[in-house]
Amino acid sequence: MVYDQGMKNMILAFVVAAAGVCAYAAQPKVPAAPVREFKSVNIEVSGNKIWTPAVFIATKGDNVKITLVNTAPSGVHAFSIEGYAGTAVQVNNKDGDNTKVVEFAADKAGIFRIFCPMHPAHVGGQLLVLE
Repeated sequence: MVYDQGMKNMILAFVVAAAGVCAYAAQPKVPAAPVREFKSVNIEVSGNKIWTPAVFIATKGDNVKITLVNTAPSGVHAFSIEGYAGTAVQVNNKDGDNTKVVEFAADKAGIFRIFCPMHPAHVGGQLLVLE
């Protein structure tokens, strides 16, 4: 069979494209960082408001997802992790509007204070990020 130059170019383009697809598929896949998921509930005991659990442990490089549920009858409470921007949220206590999710990348190791910006004396905890 005789091919003209246009047909030869098309076959060559197909072979190059197929080789590129095979090379891409053969590359090792970089696994996604693990997601550490937690659920913490705000409760009130003898007038003291706390998020429980109040200690979260992750490894540097993890993606962290904390679901916060406010059941304290005293109203709106907040949650924030010192040193991690974007983690501050206010959580209502009304049914249907009492849950918020905080998500962030644990990109630095250490111990980080968890607090309620609205009531710092009531709510406390720690995020421990291991190296």
